[in-house]
Amino acid sequence: MILSCDLHIHSALSPCAENDMTPGNIVMMSMLNALDAIALTDHGSCRNVRAASEISDQLRSEGQNSPRVIPGMEMECAEGFHLLAYFPDVDTAEAFEAFYEKHRIILPNKPDIFGQQLIFDSVDHVIGEYDQLLSVSSYLSSEELVDAVLRFDGVVVPAHIDRDSYSMLSSLGAIPPEFNGKILEISSRTNAVQMLKKHPELYRFVFVSNSDAHNLTMIADPGFGYEFPSHFRNGFSAKDFVLSLREQSYQ
Repeated sequence: MILSCDLHIHSALSPCAENDMTPGNIVMMSMLNALDAIALTDHGSCRNVRAASEISDQLRSEGQNSPRVIPGMEMECAEGFHLLAYFPDVDTAEAFEAFYEKHRIILPNKPDIFGQQLIFDSVDHVIGEYDQLLSVSSYLSSEELVDAVLRFDGVVVPAHIDRDSYSMLSSLGAIPPEFNGKILEISSRTNAVQMLKKHPELYRFVFVSNSDAHNLTMIADPGFGYEFPSHFRNGFSAKDFVLSLREQSYQ
């Protein structure tokens, strides 16, 4: 079956996102856009994923068709490009964040220059502000980051490979053979046909699109179609979703 998804959304924890990108606002806007699944993928942190998941679960318990929240993170590898990581549950995502924090550049955030980095609870109250700048690089290579995410039962998708900056393709000139995944993200400004026309060597990959939303109006409407097993029609968890992504990417 085809699920309507947006798996690249930044909350107000990312310094580059608008402050009204609260977990509740993101979930509600995604529900209005009839999305089946969304992923919060803040730079270097998962600290608003738990609140978004709790909000969505509460809405679903009340009989509303709220999207399933997939725990995620946008990472920057030592080579200077972005990778999206998705995890089976919030606890695992937070454990990975603790690992990632030990392997990235440490700089104080300057909110007046880079933007605030807000942490919320499940009723959209600000409960903290992340002090260290999140939009910085890791010391780990892309290969090391992929291996680490796999150890945490996650899956990695190279982000917006069609872009001229922060993309695997623009940084390396090609998708390296040591990257064993089959899924690549392209931005909403292009499509698979255009990508293959420009890069026919990428024929073996599966292209997915996401919004990379930094404000509420950017959240996908309609969502981007992802193909999943037919039994998902009867409901699915974040763990089911990520396991299916892993199978599609590494089969």
